[in-house]
Amino acid sequence: MSLFLLYVLATLDGAFCGYRAAAGRSALIEKRRYYRRALLRGATLVQGAVGLSAILLACLFAVSSKRDDLVHDFQAASERMLAVYLPYAAIVLVALAIRTLPSVDFRSATSVFVLGPMTALRPFVAIAGVAYGILPAHRLPTRLAGIMVLALMFVVQVSLDRIAAREADLSLPAGLTG
Repeated sequence: MSLFLLYVLATLDGAFCGYRAAAGRSALIEKRRYYRRALLRGATLVQGAVGLSAILLACLFAVSSKRDDLVHDFQAASERMLAVYLPYAAIVLVALAIRTLPSVDFRSATSVFVLGPMTALRPFVAIAGVAYGILPAHRLPTRLAGIMVLALMFVVQVSLDRIAAREADLSLPAGLTG
């Protein structure tokens, strides 16, 4: 169950990273479709990272001589990661729920006081979650898998930033690209 929750959180994180990467880069007046595409792009791109992680876990499991110990170690690490990631996700989701209220003041306040700071904290939360998950782990494969997952989280973010920047450059009139 904890691996499934981590998958759901990774998909949400990817979607929100796609949105964040696209935010402020479009001069469109009606941005709903633009942001929907950015959310979908992030959620889709993170599936590649999840797939690579699943392949790594399967390979580690296949070559392990102590599979039961490895499964237990992965399970314990994923539960510790959830202890960091679930509260962070809950704060972000509550802020997004408040943004659905028909008030510019609420939307602005959630951006300034919650979503902005949580976006700035995301890299630290990602590192803290993986560190808290893998440092007490008993098996080296658990630690290696955690480090790879962390690296993939950052690769997804950088990729989404580059895609959004390239898209923004392509939408500018000739001579105004950065």
